[in-house]
Amino acid sequence: MNVGDKIWDWMNEHMYVTVFVLALITDFWANWYSYAIVHDWIVLQAFLGMALPFLNLPGVLFFIDRKDIKVRLKLCAVSAVAMSLGSTLMLLMVRAGIGVGKDMIP
Repeated sequence: MNVGDKIWDWMNEHMYVTVFVLALITDFWANWYSYAIVHDWIVLQAFLGMALPFLNLPGVLFFIDRKDIKVRLKLCAVSAVAMSLGSTLMLLMVRAGIGVGKDMIP
């Protein structure tokens, strides 16, 4: 068993934790991506745009693989809580002046 299989097995055993953490990171980064577009941070946009689909993949696969509607609703609820926290953290970060650069669009 290689490292990738061990990681995937752990993620399957801890599905809700995995979905929560990845949804939190994904939503935070997606909001940062929008902020980067406004400020014309091209390198950050490229990195975030490339990474986001890979962070979403496990949650999507869990949702598709689980046929029980209760499990799917729990996955949605966990994602919703994580996304609300991700958005809030992004706004608090910007409000605190962390990660805020110079506006490149006049």
